[in-house]
Amino acid sequence: MQELLTSPELAQFYTDVLLNSPTTITAVRERRGLSKSTAYKYANKLAELRIAEELDAYEDGSALWRADAVSGVWSGEATVEFGPVLIAVFGATTANDDLQLFVQRHGKAALAPAVMGTIEYLLGKTTRRGVAEELNVSAVEGIAVTQAIEGIVALVKDHDPTLDDISFEVPVHERALEQTPYQRADD
Repeated sequence: MQELLTSPELAQFYTDVLLNSPTTITAVRERRGLSKSTAYKYANKLAELRIAEELDAYEDGSALWRADAVSGVWSGEATVEFGPVLIAVFGATTANDDLQLFVQRHGKAALAPAVMGTIEYLLGKTTRRGVAEELNVSAVEGIAVTQAIEGIVALVKDHDPTLDDISFEVPVHERALEQTPYQRADD
């Protein structure tokens, strides 16, 4: 499963399948703008990792796929516990300039504390500037990274078992949801 934190594109693909399960690879291709060969390469990789499977059901002649919520420990730049939200945020690093810059400056391992800080902000326990202080980054950078992450957290939260019993005190603006690189088929 650590492969999900080494390839942002695979992480994006996984997140799309998870958010839209069950879904077809054709639908994922259309949402992600992927070639057929790339989409099936990612789908087969997820199946090989046993975190997604092709179902015995079809939609418009295409097999439906389902992804499971996964969690684990990633050992790279640091040892980090991860789940669907962190995978989705990592996947977004190639689609969001603020996240990409944050990772360039601080490394992938810094995403986990940024995600946790954003969750603390959404719970009403801190401010965006407070998150910046905890991350030891400038206020501008802390605000930018929490804004980039909050929509992803809100969108993926219901699919992350580690966040099951959490209710946010701070409302997530509709614009934050629209600016994530992910979309639900029913939206």
